[in-house]
Amino acid sequence: MLALFQNVEHKTKFRSKKGQLPFVELNGEEIADSAFIIKELSEKFSKDLDASLTPEQRVVAYAMSSMIENHLAWVVLWWRAKYPDSVIKGYQMNLQSALNTRLPNPILNFCYKITSGRKGMKKAKAHGIAVHSQDEIIELGKNDLRALSELLGDKPFMFGNEPTLLDVVAFANLAQLHFVDKEVQHALRDVMHESFPNLAGLVARVRERAFPDWGELCAPVDPAPAKPKEVTSLYDTYDLPQIQTKSLTGLVKESKEAKEGDAPGDEKEPEKEREEKQETEEKQEKDNEKK
Repeated sequence: MLALFQNVEHKTKFRSKKGQLPFVELNGEEIADSAFIIKELSEKFSKDLDASLTPEQRVVAYAMSSMIENHLAWVVLWWRAKYPDSVIKGYQMNLQSALNTRLPNPILNFCYKITSGRKGMKKAKAHGIAVHSQDEIIELGKNDLRALSELLGDKPFMFGNEPTLLDVVAFANLAQLHFVDKEVQHALRDVMHESFPNLAGLVARVRERAFPDWGELCAPVDPAPAKPKEVTSLYDTYDLPQIQTKSLTGLVKESKEAKEGDAPGDEKEPEKEREEKQETEEKQEKDNEKK
């Protein structure tokens, strides 16, 4: 069966109805959560990554996947919430590109540290992992890595020469440790590289097998330039309020009219009439003195 698909680059603006990423739409039906996505796609296209496993191996695969997703993944999330600044540096995150915005990275980084740190730690506390001390959490993570390393042994993949679903689940979480920049401190990354190097080898093999274009996928992309705004005046350039301008003659005229009347229709007497009125009053005063 030929499957046509399209990756939607939405810059983290969309989430599933469950509030999760990733999610897919298959024939108009939304499917969220990686486990359900894999299950539905496997059944739809008859592609079972675990088809070669024995019943006992399937049990082990299920137990190990549950350990990774419900324990090791939370150790990784705790680190991200505890050290958001290290996350930005360790993964060389360019939030401008990730969010497709023109806001400067210093502002985006500051907002990320606050929102991601608070939300992540709230989830970690609700899960229970964050109630432990840092040393205890690191020790729990080491135990998970040790179990995976012992299962893998010297084999290319968890159950032999071909990858299974467990290898996919392991890669998704171990890669978050493996690819943290060496300039950033991360205890579990160092433990994996020094004490469990076969896990680092597993990450490399899955990457080569599934993501031959890894470098291209991880290359930084400049955000799309903002569409230039048509500038018709200085007001448009600096977003100034539109002000009606008047000539100096018009302003003087308006000022004079304002002084000549306090209200519409209240007009002052002409100068000649005032003089005539004054002369009449003076004449009447003289006539009264004579009498």
